[in-house]
Amino acid sequence: MRLETAAVMQRKGTREVPLPRGWEEAQDYDGKVFYVDHNTQRTSWVDPRDKLTKPLTFSDCIGDELPYGWEQAFDDQVGVYYMDHINKLTQIEDPRAQWCAEQDRMLKEYLVVARDALDSRQEILQVKQQRLAFAQEEFRQLTAWSDKCGSQTSLHSGSSTSSKYDPEILKADIAEMKARVCRLKRELESMKQELYYKQQGFETLQEIDRKMGNGLQGGYQLDEAQAILQELKSIHKAISSGEKEKRQIMQFQRSCKCLRTDGLIDCGHPISSLELCSRILHN
Repeated sequence: MRLETAAVMQRKGTREVPLPRGWEEAQDYDGKVFYVDHNTQRTSWVDPRDKLTKPLTFSDCIGDELPYGWEQAFDDQVGVYYMDHINKLTQIEDPRAQWCAEQDRMLKEYLVVARDALDSRQEILQVKQQRLAFAQEEFRQLTAWSDKCGSQTSLHSGSSTSSKYDPEILKADIAEMKARVCRLKRELESMKQELYYKQQGFETLQEIDRKMGNGLQGGYQLDEAQAILQELKSIHKAISSGEKEKRQIMQFQRSCKCLRTDGLIDCGHPISSLELCSRILHN
């Protein structure tokens, strides 16, 4: 059986590097090169210098390169085949094509997850918009009540409930609500920008997927693979934190609705934020 391997065409850089101490290059009866490690009394088809010159993984390969430990060979009967010397496996399928197919499968699955995450963040954005509208409405009510109470302060000055209508308390509540509205506006704007950049990243990955589907490139470049991994981590973090935040916001809104429905909050009379939180917690 005639056997020809791509390993015969060694890289020039590999030949310029001496073998490690205790190693020797030899040939079998077919002329195939192998290596002897006299330190461990073992032989190997893999040149130990390949660790210094060959890519270690498929993601590091450029063009038609095979990573460290892989070898392409030819047999008269089966044609081209591939040997994985690390795992001692032989196969006819091109491992580079298998790796690209696995990338494509993983990217498609990832795009589904990323799409769901974007939809989830969009829902949270809508909830934040509702929360801002709720805070703005409270701010308007407090301001209106402050104006209304301004002319009635003297009527309640001798009442035991006068503290409820104390202009200073109203002023503090108005300032607190105004600060809250400003904070919610900043959060909303920040989230809009975050969603914009995530949408841009998602569209970039869709374009990569389209190129893969059209066979326009053989696998991902290293920077693309790293970008996908980084985006995956970001999306996973966004899903975890976003879902928690969404639950907290929606629980807060449900509590407020229940309080209003049950008559625990009189919309005609403002209460402080601390009092509101206390009623929610004890409802």
